Amino acid sequence: MQNILKNIPKVDKVLESNEFVSLRNKYKHEILVKLIQDELDTVRRDILKNKRKSIDKDILSKISDSISERFLPFTRHAVNATGIVLNTGLGRAPLSEVALENLQGILQGYSTLEVNVETGKRGRREDKISELISIITGAEAATVVNNNAAAVMICINTLAQRKEVIVSRGELVEIGGSFRMPDVIKKSGGKMFEVGSTNKTKISDYEDAITTKTGALVKVHTSNYRIEGFTDEVTVKELAELGKKHNIPFYYDLGGGIFSDLDKYGLPHEPTVQEAINDGADIYSFSGDKVLGGPQCGIIAGSKELIEKVKKNPLMRVLRTDKIRLALLEETLKIFVEKDPVNSGHLTLKLLSAKRSDLKKKSEKLKEQIESIVPKHWKVKVENVLDQAGSGTLPTEKLEGLAVSIEQNDLGVSKLSKEMRMISKTPVFGYISDEKYYLSSRTIFENEFSQIKQNLNEIIRKYDI
Repeated sequence: MQNILKNIPKVDKVLESNEFVSLRNKYKHEILVKLIQDELDTVRRDILKNKRKSIDKDILSKISDSISERFLPFTRHAVNATGIVLNTGLGRAPLSEVALENLQGILQGYSTLEVNVETGKRGRREDKISELISIITGAEAATVVNNNAAAVMICINTLAQRKEVIVSRGELVEIGGSFRMPDVIKKSGGKMFEVGSTNKTKISDYEDAITTKTGALVKVHTSNYRIEGFTDEVTVKELAELGKKHNIPFYYDLGGGIFSDLDKYGLPHEPTVQEAINDGADIYSFSGDKVLGGPQCGIIAGSKELIEKVKKNPLMRVLRTDKIRLALLEETLKIFVEKDPVNSGHLTLKLLSAKRSDLKKKSEKLKEQIESIVPKHWKVKVENVLDQAGSGTLPTEKLEGLAVSIEQNDLGVSKLSKEMRMISKTPVFGYISDEKYYLSSRTIFENEFSQIKQNLNEIIRKYDI
């Protein structure tokens, strides 16, 4: 073991090697020294744990490659072949091309973020968005924070700090990442008061719980699960009427923001923002990066009086969003002003409502391109699959889709899947089922076919298949 340890190269030798010429010319000396030390320490630990029996002949190039990989972009383009349209791990809603057109000038220079062009005076960055949301939905006023969890927090804090928040036991959702509604309410400064049971809550449960300590009535749309069978829930309209009767504000957490009724796209109905308004919710919030198809943000809308209170809350400074997201949100919202958002370029709705004939054409084209490069004994087929909306949208519904499946024994399906993610700078995320590797055509764009082929070519070359 000692002889092996002696063969570990010194930091100076690694740094001065030919393999490090480009790295030396590009990066700071002290940073490279630290990273080389980290790599050599890993080698040393492996030897001491008997995980390594010798020093690789190409250790210098391996260290160089490992360090180079650390400087690859953390967030880069990926091919989503999972069939999950709103894939949280892959960035949720893909941004529409029309929403990106106005962004370049804002990224490169200054912008009119908080300036009134006519008066030249400073204003509030969210006021312009408020008007646009009002035009689309009919809401009296609106504002924007950095995500819907932040929207829940600032709404509860504004309405019911140090007061009771009445909410149904059947709506105490976990919103993802192990964050739960009770925890958000607690951190918001409200005291949660649960009513009803997991499967049944009645309006009388809410009314019986109202006291002088009540700060708000809350309803949470269970967008990421469904309770079916012997169930009963209080409607938005019932809670709105109860709130007005007792002069208590009613806050509705819609989760995903939906402006267009999904029925028209052949999808099951989900509550829309317009329904929340018509049913009388005082204040409500929803995500910008789900079905709405925009950047990550939380949109709060409702009565002008309550929205003004939210805007004046000191938390607004903490939770406000930035110029890039506001610009993307603005352009995404403008699509909904037009008669047909899908024909106007709304990408998320287009993917969710994709026609089977279009999916078939895309799948057959991808199949042909894959067959042209893979070994003849690999079986490549177009198969019926069930896609998903994702991100807590339509949780019990599946979308009928088509995918290209690859069946082979040269690598094994798990290794093929991993290599498709790792072999190049552009990872391809498919999925495994029945010992086959699947590429769902719903979430793949045709200009990404070449990248899928490139990754497959690199794998075939690497393993000499």
